[in-house]
Amino acid sequence: MHSSSSSSSSSCFLLFWVTLFILSFSSLSLPQPVNNVTLYGDAHFRNDAISLTQEFTCLSTSSTSSSGVGRALYLYPIRFLDTATNTTASFSCRFSFTILPSSMCPFGDGFAFLITSNADSFSTSNGYMGLPGSPEDTFFAVEFDTSYDPSLGDINGNHIGIDVKTVISFASVDVESRGIDLKSGKHITAWIEYRDSLKLIRVWAGYSQIRPTNPVLVAQIDLSKQFKEYMHVGFSAANGQGSAIHIVDRWRFKTFAPYPSVNPIDMVEQGDCFMCDTADSGYGDVRERKTKIRDKAIEFGGLAAFIFSIIAIVGVISFLLVKNKRHFRRNKQGQQACPMQTNRVPTKLSLAKIKSATMGFNRNRIVGEGASATVYKGSLPSGGAVAIKRFNKANRFECTRNPFDTEFGTMADHEKRPTVKQAARILKGEGPLPLLPPKKPKVNIRSVLPSTSEQVMNSAGDQSPGLDDQPWLTPRSHFS
Repeated sequence: MHSSSSSSSSSCFLLFWVTLFILSFSSLSLPQPVNNVTLYGDAHFRNDAISLTQEFTCLSTSSTSSSGVGRALYLYPIRFLDTATNTTASFSCRFSFTILPSSMCPFGDGFAFLITSNADSFSTSNGYMGLPGSPEDTFFAVEFDTSYDPSLGDINGNHIGIDVKTVISFASVDVESRGIDLKSGKHITAWIEYRDSLKLIRVWAGYSQIRPTNPVLVAQIDLSKQFKEYMHVGFSAANGQGSAIHIVDRWRFKTFAPYPSVNPIDMVEQGDCFMCDTADSGYGDVRERKTKIRDKAIEFGGLAAFIFSIIAIVGVISFLLVKNKRHFRRNKQGQQACPMQTNRVPTKLSLAKIKSATMGFNRNRIVGEGASATVYKGSLPSGGAVAIKRFNKANRFECTRNPFDTEFGTMADHEKRPTVKQAARILKGEGPLPLLPPKKPKVNIRSVLPSTSEQVMNSAGDQSPGLDDQPWLTPRSHFS
């Protein structure tokens, strides 16, 4: 039992550590590679973000033939137009960005959120931020412009504008007046939302991850005339004559169908998320959702295993405690029983106390007489009644043993019955009288007596006619 308990405890502890390992492993936030984005030009992955451009030393006018153009687009084209119903999808986008300036060069052109029909169409002209330059290509962009070029209709070198099929913005806003500096090198978050039911585009920007209440730019536009059935979504940036690093991270994008509403401007739309940063909360694509479900399943499974381990350990400990408690209780009861048995042993008294208890062995105190002793009733000073047996020094039977020793041995093992030979010796007067057992057995002693013996005399002198007629031969005085 001890070995099985130890084995159970070891198994429980092993399961406990395995559970902790599973919980710890499943709770790690490991960075996952971005495998749903296609990079063009100078764009490259930078930790968990995308760097659209690289920093150049602008001392030479021929630093790059592509004016530092970089682009990152979602791997698959996204459906915006349902040709069967002629409805255009609404969309929302959220991302964070940082523009890091160069210490030796002016700022680059800036970057833009881009929806285009041609993923391979670029413009290397200064101020175009790598946006499509062909009039045959349709695109929609929200530019974050850090270069002032009056020929392109820029209001300043720190503005947000909305472009449709051209880099000349039809709507723009000076964000510096709204407390936002695109050139500060700080982490900025932008939200872009288009509602086809309202033909409305709204843009928010701020230094916090919480979307501001009021947008920085609102424009009325019908993108259904600009979109084709499938479009590419992503970002584009260029440095032009300057130099800066344009970094984009925490990118989410989703499309949703327009829903009629009394107040659609405040309505929260549901839809599929196509591009999500794994560290960002919100919607994920199908693969990310499956990953989250799997991670949750591992966590719940690990938690269940942990709880089961705790219950098993508590059960084993409780079993061992109950077992030890029972063992301790039995030992205690045994220890308590020993004094009780010890108290049954007669107390050693002096001869003077014995004489006082029996009134000097007064014959009125005799309660029984035997062949070798007389039993007296005694009273101790403590009030207890005792039986005192006085052995005769001389006996008409010649005993071969000390009567006291025989009596004491008989008392110590009173349940042991005499053998046939011992009974014959007792009847002949050659042995001491035993204590009577609880039930008198029938004993045939004819085989052990001499053949000439026809009668046996008991201690009272009576003659017994037949040995086999007596179930047990004991002196009658033993029953007095």
